[in-house]
Amino acid sequence: MPGRRRVRVLLGVLAFIVVALLYTRKSEVETYGGYVTEKVVGGGSVLRPKPVAQEPAAQWTASMSVRTERRVEETTAYKPLAAIPATTRRTTQASSASAHVASSTATPSPVTATVHQLPPITADDEPGYEIGEGRKDNAEIPQSTTSAIRWVKQTEHFPISTTRQLPTGTAKPLPKIQYAGKDAGKADVERLAIIKEAAQHAWNGYRTAAWGMDEVKPISGGYNNPFNGWGATLVDSLDTLWMMGMKMEFEEALEHVRNIDFTTSIRSDIPLFETTIRYVGGLIGAYDISNAKYPILLEKAVELAEVLYSAFDTPNRLPQTYYRWKPAFASQPHRATNRVVMAELGSLSLEFTRLAQLTGEPKYYDAIARITDAFEEWQNNTRLPGMWPTTVDASGCAKPAQIAFDSSANQQPVPGGEGQMMVAGPPVRGAAGANIVTSIGTNVDREQHAVTQAKLEQKTAPKEFDTYVVKRQLDDEASRIQTTMDVLSNATTYQEDPVRRAVQAGTGASSAVCLPQGLASTNKRASETFTLGGQSDSTYEYLPKQHMLLNGLTDQYKDMYIAAADTVANHLLFRPMNPDNLDILLSGALKVSVNMTTSEYINQLVPEGDHLTCFAGGMFALGGKLFDRPQDVEIGRRLTDGCVWAYESTTTGIMPEVFTAMTCEGVKDWKEECKWNETAYWRSLDPWEESRTRVVPPVVASTVVRTSTGGSSVAAATEASATSASAGGQRVEETLMRSSSSMMALQTAAAEGATRVVQKVATSADEFDVLTVDLQDDTSIPHLERRQLDNEPALPSKPATPLLPPSPSPSPSTSPSSSSSPPHSTPNANPPLYTPKPPLPHPSFVAQKIASDRLPPGITHIRDRRYILRPEAIESVFYLYRITNNPHYREIGWKMFLAISESTRVVGGYGNAAIDDVTKGAPEMRDSMESFWTAETLKYFWLLFGDSGEGSLDEWVFNTEAHAFRRPERGGG
Repeated sequence: MPGRRRVRVLLGVLAFIVVALLYTRKSEVETYGGYVTEKVVGGGSVLRPKPVAQEPAAQWTASMSVRTERRVEETTAYKPLAAIPATTRRTTQASSASAHVASSTATPSPVTATVHQLPPITADDEPGYEIGEGRKDNAEIPQSTTSAIRWVKQTEHFPISTTRQLPTGTAKPLPKIQYAGKDAGKADVERLAIIKEAAQHAWNGYRTAAWGMDEVKPISGGYNNPFNGWGATLVDSLDTLWMMGMKMEFEEALEHVRNIDFTTSIRSDIPLFETTIRYVGGLIGAYDISNAKYPILLEKAVELAEVLYSAFDTPNRLPQTYYRWKPAFASQPHRATNRVVMAELGSLSLEFTRLAQLTGEPKYYDAIARITDAFEEWQNNTRLPGMWPTTVDASGCAKPAQIAFDSSANQQPVPGGEGQMMVAGPPVRGAAGANIVTSIGTNVDREQHAVTQAKLEQKTAPKEFDTYVVKRQLDDEASRIQTTMDVLSNATTYQEDPVRRAVQAGTGASSAVCLPQGLASTNKRASETFTLGGQSDSTYEYLPKQHMLLNGLTDQYKDMYIAAADTVANHLLFRPMNPDNLDILLSGALKVSVNMTTSEYINQLVPEGDHLTCFAGGMFALGGKLFDRPQDVEIGRRLTDGCVWAYESTTTGIMPEVFTAMTCEGVKDWKEECKWNETAYWRSLDPWEESRTRVVPPVVASTVVRTSTGGSSVAAATEASATSASAGGQRVEETLMRSSSSMMALQTAAAEGATRVVQKVATSADEFDVLTVDLQDDTSIPHLERRQLDNEPALPSKPATPLLPPSPSPSPSTSPSSSSSPPHSTPNANPPLYTPKPPLPHPSFVAQKIASDRLPPGITHIRDRRYILRPEAIESVFYLYRITNNPHYREIGWKMFLAISESTRVVGGYGNAAIDDVTKGAPEMRDSMESFWTAETLKYFWLLFGDSGEGSLDEWVFNTEAHAFRRPERGGG
C-alpha cells in the first residue's frame, strides 16, 4: 500500500509539471509572439502550429471538413442558412470590420518603422505561382498557415507629384448601341425560370458545402481557395442574385461580405487582376445594380482597393501584378516585374475608374491612366503595330547587365534611389554567373542607339541563357511562360558583381544600372505571340467599354481600339473551311519571331480557335456601333457565328477550349469565298502520306557466329540468303535503314572482306532489329576494322570458322564460303526476319485518324478538349442579339444552354462541373466549378432571354467578369 501511494504521488507531480510547462510555453508565445515572428521565423512568415485542421483566416471558425456523401436537395425552395446542419456548411466569425480598417490606418508598428531591421524574406512568403495567364482556369494552390499578420498601409517610396483627374466637360452624345424598336425582345418567362433554377442549384450547392470559400467542388462537396479565401463565388455572384430576384440569398450573402477581412489572406500574395475583376468588380456591380441601397458594398470595395493601390508604388507606377502584402515585404521598395501577362496589366481600368466616379477619389483613376498611357505610347512600336504581345516588360528599367545576357527578373526589391534613375539592386543572374558585364561604355537608351547596344551584346552576351518555366493555374497548358523563380532569394542574398561594386564605388565607366524605358518586349530574341485569346483578351475588351464609361470625354480609348481592331482584321482573322460553307470567322494567334541575321520579323499565323477569343464577336459588334464602323459589326457577327459553329460541331454540342481549324487553300483574304475541299482537308490530316506509304523491303535474316582468338571474341556472320549475282559476281554494296519517320542510307564497306553492320528500325515502333553481316575476307584490299563485342580490342582478321548457334530443332549444315566463290544458302532455310506491315492507304489512314481523335469536319487537331463552364461564347451571342434583335441568337443560345446543362449538371451534387472532353458521348466530370459560372455564364443566359430593358447596353457597362457598372450621367461621374 505505501508503495502504491508513492506511485500516485509521483504521477501527480509529473502531471502537474507537464501542465505547468505547457501553460508556460503558451504564455510565452502569446506574450512574445510578435517578437518570435519577427526575429525567429522571418519577416512576413508565421508561426507554424501542429498540423491540425487549420483555419485559413480569423473569420472562419467552423471545421473545414466536408461530408462528401451529403447531397443538396434538388429544389428551388430557399432555406435559411441556419436550417442547414453545421457539419455540412461553413460559418463565419462575427468580427468587427471597422476594427480591421482602424488597424490598417493606425500608426505603423515597429516592424514597419524600422525597415532596415526586417529579416530577409523567407520561403513562406513565396506565392503559389508567379505568373498568371489572364482569364484562365485555376488549380487550388497550397494554403500556408496564417496568423494575425495583416496588411498595413506603408509610406510610399515613389509618391506622385500630380494626380490625374477624371475627364470633365460636356460629353458628346454617344450612338445608341442596343436595338430600340417596338419589337425589341420581350422576356421569355418559361426559359428564364429554367435558367434561374440552374442558378439556384449552383448557389445552394455552394452555400451548403463551401460557404465563405472561393469555389465549391460540385462532386465531392469540398472547396478550393485560389483567390485568397475571401469568398470569390459569393462576391462574384452578388449582382446575379439581384438580377434573378433572389433577394433573400442576396441579403444573406451581404452579411458575410460585412465580415470579410481584406487585410489578411491565406495567400502570401494577391493576384491583382483576378482580385480586381472578381472582388472589386463584384462589389461595385452589386452596389450599382441595387441602386446604392447598401453602402457597405462600396465601403468594402474601397477597403480592398486601398490594399491593391499599394501595388502601384513602383518607380514607373506600373503595378506589381502579384502583390506581396505582408509588412516585411510590402515595406520595401519594389518595381514591377519584367515579365507581366499583358491582360493582367491592361484589364484594371473599368473597376478603378468606376470606383473613382463613385467615391470622388481621383487616385484610382490616376493609377490606371498611367497604365493606359504606357500602352498607348508603345502600341504602334511593337513587332505588330496596333497590338501588344501576350507578355510585356513593365519594370520600366532596362538593366545593362541583364540586357547583356537577356535574363529575367521578377519583382525585385530596389534598395535606395529615387525616381526613374534609381539604383535597381543586383542584377539577377542565372546559373551562368560568370558571364558578367564588367564595363558599360555609354548610358543611352537602347531603343534609340541600336548600334551601340548591338556592340554591347556582341561583347558581353554569353553562349547560353538560363530560363525557368512557371505555371500559375488552370490545369491548362503548362507550356508557356518563362521567368526567374529564384529572384526573391537573389534579392536578399546575392553574389556581388563588378558592375554593382563599380557603381557603388563610383569608379565604373557608367554609374547607371537602370536605363529608363516604357513598356517593352521581354526578350528581343524570342518569338512573341499576338492574340485576342488568353493572356490578352480583356485588355482589348476594355478599350471600347472604357470609352463608354467615360462618356466619350476622351478619344484615347477610341483611338487605341480602332488601331487594335484594324490590326486584328488584317493579321489575325481567318475563314475556317467547313462542309456547309458557312460564312464564319475565327481569330487566330500570330507568332512573330526575329531573323537574327537580317533582324527582319517572321510572321506565322496559327489557325487556332480558342474559347477565350469568343468574346471578340461581342467586342467588335459593340465597337462597331459605338464608333460608327459597320464593318466591325459584320466582323462581330461572323466571329460569333464561328464560335457557334464550333459548339455545334462536337458530340456534346459544346466548344473545346483550344482547337486547330482548316484554313482555305489559296485564299489570302478572309473576305474571299471559301468552299469545302475534302481532298485538301484529308491532305492536312495526312501531310506525310508520301513518306508514310513508301514500301520498306523485307529484311533477310543472318546467322551470327563467334570466333575466339587469343581469348578474344569477335562477332562474325555469314549471309543466310544471298542475292543472285549479276554478271561479274558483283556483291551488294549498300544496305538501307528505314523507319516510319525517316530513311537513312548506310554505306559501311566499299569492297568484299569488310564487315557491315546494318541497323534496321521497323515501321512499327514495337519492332527493332540489328543485323550483323560478315562478308568473306579478301586480302587484296585493306582490312576494315570490325565492330567490337564485349568491349574487346580488335584482332587481326582471320578466316572464321562458323559456329552455329544452339537450336531446338535440327537445321541444315552449311560450309564456309571461300573468298573466291559467292555465298549460297539452302533454300527456305532462313525466311525473312521482318516483313513490315503494308501502310494504310490514304483514305483508310484519314478515316482512322478522324475516328480515333474524334475530329469534327473542318477541325484538324484539338489541343484542349475540356469545357470549364466558360461564358465567352454566350457573351457574344447576348451582344449580337441585343444589337441586331435577331431571334436566331436566342435559339442558338437556348441550344447552348441545354447542351451545357446536360453535360455539366451534377445531379444530387453541389452545382455544375467542368468536363474533360467535349468530343466524348459521355464526358467525365471534373470536380471544379469556377466562380464565373454563376457570375458570368448564367448571367448572360439570363440577360439573353430577359426583357431588352434589363441590362441595357445603353445604360450599363459589363466588365470582363460580367459585373454591371452603371454608365454615369452625361458630364458627370
